[in-house]
Amino acid sequence: MALLGKAVKEENLIVEVFTVKSSEDIELGEIVVNDGNGILAATTSHVGPYFVAMEDHDYSAVDDHDIRCGVVGLFDVQAKPASAIVKGCYVEMSTTAGEVTDSDETAFDDIVGIGMEAAATTATHCLVLLGTFP
Repeated sequence: MALLGKAVKEENLIVEVFTVKSSEDIELGEIVVNDGNGILAATTSHVGPYFVAMEDHDYSAVDDHDIRCGVVGLFDVQAKPASAIVKGCYVEMSTTAGEVTDSDETAFDDIVGIGMEAAATTATHCLVLLGTFP
């Protein structure tokens, strides 16, 4: 997990600073969204845009609630161990907040990005191309 939450390639990389939503904790490599009140772990009820947390954030432990998030680029993100990620196929939000899974492609409102490497059903992270969807 040395790459979790990290940009894998710097070409076309966009990283922005976002404020964490009040009382939310963020994990490194977690897929996040901005609900208008700050970022939080994305769930299947969110429709994006999706970003990846590039640092941990314990809301109660610090006064500065701004963290860096990957907006566009190739990132190592949290994955739900259950569904194998297929290189070149869409990944979507899983039932676990902040984690992706292989897309069943029945609905495209929770597509996060494109899986950029194969990941086994036991994988807890995977490479995903983010920021390529409206």
